[in-house]
Amino acid sequence: MRIAVSRRVVFERAFALCARDPSLVALHRKGALVLATRGEVLVCDDDPSSALAAWARVSDELASRGSARAPFAFGWLGYDAARGDDPSSARDARPRGDLAPLAYLQRIHSWIAIADDGSVRDSGGESPTSLTAMYQRCDGALERIEAHEIKCATDRERHRAELASVREAILDGEVYLVNVARTLHARGGMTDAQIAARVARSRAPYSALLRGPSCTIGAMSMERALAWNRSTDALETRPIKGTRPRDRDPVRDRALADELYASEKERAENVMAVDVHRNDLGRVALVGSVAVDALCAVEPHAFVHHLVSTVRATARRGVGAREVLEAMLPVGSVTGAPKRAAMATIASLEPEKRGLYTGAYGVLDSDGSLDLAVAIRTIVVDSQGAHYGSGGGIVIDSDPDHEWAELAWKERALASPE
Repeated sequence: MRIAVSRRVVFERAFALCARDPSLVALHRKGALVLATRGEVLVCDDDPSSALAAWARVSDELASRGSARAPFAFGWLGYDAARGDDPSSARDARPRGDLAPLAYLQRIHSWIAIADDGSVRDSGGESPTSLTAMYQRCDGALERIEAHEIKCATDRERHRAELASVREAILDGEVYLVNVARTLHARGGMTDAQIAARVARSRAPYSALLRGPSCTIGAMSMERALAWNRSTDALETRPIKGTRPRDRDPVRDRALADELYASEKERAENVMAVDVHRNDLGRVALVGSVAVDALCAVEPHAFVHHLVSTVRATARRGVGAREVLEAMLPVGSVTGAPKRAAMATIASLEPEKRGLYTGAYGVLDSDGSLDLAVAIRTIVVDSQGAHYGSGGGIVIDSDPDHEWAELAWKERALASPE
């Protein structure tokens, strides 16, 4: 059945409806936007020592049943969820960027999937027809995106000092790439409608509007953290490193994309991240199965161009979800390399814990398969306000002015009225 005519209409209808009805969530995946009703909470854990294991346990239990593959649950794992075996995480006294729980997983009660061309299929479960009818009736009206007063513990001078510290660590041989980030805070908060408008207009590949305990998440990520098809053992990750802004002038926009593709510095960052992702997949993959299918391809998105690579592998037989998630998260593109040393450098420099930012969110299927995006371009709204992280990879020849400008490009999704 086809009930819409364009990807823009699909996004506007679905996210407008989701904003108006708190029982709904929406996630874009595999060329379709899944609009779903929320069911039982399966995991809500804020303890770094157990959060990831609780999430993984549900995946393994589903895999043991061998049921048909379909959206079963949505949720997320925060940046620190994979640091349960890191003693330094228990001693980390920095304030938290947001209040979202480290691990959250909620069952999907019923769903419809609206393809980018407007065709619709449903779960066949309870009340999918009513979801379709609600979607059809929705006028898709979105609120105008208003600018908010933004506060941040990292100003330009602090950011410059952090980059200098990374350079010293590189010269000392401790690291060779570190992703340095900051968190913006809109203390007045945002309504669900304001979040939905931002997400809908981004039309990002992993767009989502999710709800958890006392928080709402608007996600506009374009980066795949991990896809794991548990029926075929296929693993995939798509690290992003390298950024240029979009331009309304098509000629200038094309020139910016070409400039990004030709940048030796940006390509070097991407290749470093790819090496980390390859190494991490190799910990859980069949020997010889890890392969780079695409290296440093330019992808255009709403506000930026990115360099994106694709790494695939075949999981070892018998490997469990906890082992896979611990190997991959947080992904190397948002930490640096070597990963552990980069994460220690991040903890010593950034004034706040990252919270959900640079963790992962997505869907758990009914056979235990995972499809997770990196939690970048992600707004978390809680009782303290709205929170949005942005960062960039720093190498030995990074220019502080360029890196500061890159943060501004990435922050347009939150701070810019349009």
